[in-house]
Amino acid sequence: MIYDSIKRDIFPYIAPGIREHLEKISKSDCEMICEIRIGKNMPISLSLTDMAVFLDKNGKFCNAAENAVYTENSDFEKTLELMTKSSVYAAVDEIKRGFITLCGGYRVGICGRAVLSEQKISYIKDISFLSIRIKREVFGCADALAKFIADGKNVKSTLIIGPPHSGKTTVIRDLARILSDSFFRRVAIADERGEIAAMYRGNAQNNVGKLTCVMDLCPKKDAVNMLIRSMSPDVIITDEIGGEADLTAVRSALLSGVGIIATRHGKNFSDVKKLLPLFDCAVLLSRENVGKIQKIIKAGDEYV
Repeated sequence: MIYDSIKRDIFPYIAPGIREHLEKISKSDCEMICEIRIGKNMPISLSLTDMAVFLDKNGKFCNAAENAVYTENSDFEKTLELMTKSSVYAAVDEIKRGFITLCGGYRVGICGRAVLSEQKISYIKDISFLSIRIKREVFGCADALAKFIADGKNVKSTLIIGPPHSGKTTVIRDLARILSDSFFRRVAIADERGEIAAMYRGNAQNNVGKLTCVMDLCPKKDAVNMLIRSMSPDVIITDEIGGEADLTAVRSALLSGVGIIATRHGKNFSDVKKLLPLFDCAVLLSRENVGKIQKIIKAGDEYV
């Protein structure tokens, strides 16, 4: 249950002045929450699957900011203190990437003032907004897909497409677990954003399988090359491929004979038509049901 996970894993990191309002949310409403968003002197808001809402003092969703609970500065600062274990500077490596990972595998996005050094972000100060992403481990959601792509000794290179909150990361996380533990493939994860395995002090907080190794918070182009050279994977799994550097990493894996499974934002196959020739098959997820496969096409198939 999402409610139990939030209560156990997230509430201890939230200041009592904010937590008391979140605790009033019903169990059924908690199931719809994708993100908890907290800003300095801002109304508490929640991202649902298909919309954003505010939270009122009774723990109910509302659409009017004037009816919402606002976050006091002191409560915001206390929450940040709890999330960084009283030392923002100890979390500097994560913060400069724009997020903090909590024990349990929950990623907290950060907004504030970026400090640049030699044209690179060295730190984010004056933090003013926190977005807590609610992870979902749906064991078995990738069972059918795993059977389809685990073809003999090889794993079909697969592109998983879907709009935001359709469950792309949920699916590849479950694929890693199944391909490792049920098909005994050597799985490697290039986890540039730290969301697939959710490493915390060297330990994966999500179940990604016992034959799975993780390169954490490393750019895909570097992570993929290092994994190919050092870990001899059967398949590399990564999230949200985008620019040319990511595509170079994909091509590098394929030229090395390593299967690759990746995700990409898109509403349909046409949105990613330039990427499809790189993969053996492509999967389109449904937004209505998180992790539900709407359609699978193989290389050369017509798509719509």
